[in-house]
Amino acid sequence: MLGMAAVLVPLAIWTAQANSMGSFAGDNRGFVPSVAGTARPLAAENPATLVRTTAAPAAGDSGLLNARHRFALGMIETANNDDEIGGAGEVSRYQIMPSVWKHYSDSRSYQNPEVSLEVAQQHWTALHAFFKQQTHREPTNFDMYVLWNTRYGYYASKGFNPARLNPVVRDRAQRFVNLIERVES
Repeated sequence: MLGMAAVLVPLAIWTAQANSMGSFAGDNRGFVPSVAGTARPLAAENPATLVRTTAAPAAGDSGLLNARHRFALGMIETANNDDEIGGAGEVSRYQIMPSVWKHYSDSRSYQNPEVSLEVAQQHWTALHAFFKQQTHREPTNFDMYVLWNTRYGYYASKGFNPARLNPVVRDRAQRFVNLIERVES
């Protein structure tokens, strides 16, 4: 197991870079958390998948992009349209920037729901780990959507305090939470 320094050093570099960035949204999915142990290289024995594998979260781990989260994330981002391309160049139903996508997959099959789900799961897990390392608590659904839908470091610069968020960001995150709660009922 890696020591805490191996995790905190990349996060410190990532945080420093993020603090120098501008707007709260638009380039939102243009970063990749540097959390040690969240991704492994593409498996040579199975290059057809073109998706780098990650350590799967344990059963019940809240870092998992479960069915409710997948549905809500896909709905709020693209109405679950696999062919959607965002205004800033985001791809797939989950609206992931190609630069982030490339960190997790060599595939350019942005419309393939299985590949996009794997990429989204890996990115979600990395965001979850980052939040826990920064705040020492589990993120809520609201927290996770803010992380997903804003540029890296925006939420940290607001002290992970929802009251300090831009109202547009706060409203979108609340809609995500509402979708999840609707699916649960």
